[in-house]
Amino acid sequence: MHLQNQHLLSEPGTWITQSEFTDAKGGISKASGETIISIDGLHFKNCSWVNLNGTRLANDYLISKVNDRLFEYISKNPALGLQKGTFHIDRNRIYSRFIIETTSLNGFEVIVRRGNYCYTEGALFDGDKLLNTWTCIMEKT
Repeated sequence: MHLQNQHLLSEPGTWITQSEFTDAKGGISKASGETIISIDGLHFKNCSWVNLNGTRLANDYLISKVNDRLFEYISKNPALGLQKGTFHIDRNRIYSRFIIETTSLNGFEVIVRRGNYCYTEGALFDGDKLLNTWTCIMEKT
């Protein structure tokens, strides 16, 4: 199997998103939204939002490219606080780990790109306790 070398941050673009969030008890909520990737040299922005149960949740990432396989980011997440993390790149995959500053919140996300689609899975923890998971399908417009 040949994996392409394009990932979510390979190029600027707008993506339409369809997500499911699952809480620790198994309750599922659906959401839709948008992700806009912009690139200025070694600096990237990921401005994302979802409409979840009638509430718009935003997450704006400021991303710096360390090298071709590593990016670092911060995100001012109004619902959670200041998020800091890394994106590790492997061809068409992004492996992300993050923490929420001054809390015990942490998590991960894996984003796999296939052509004009990205498939995302992630989880948020409080210490070792699972709070929620999510899946998302992103389509480039």
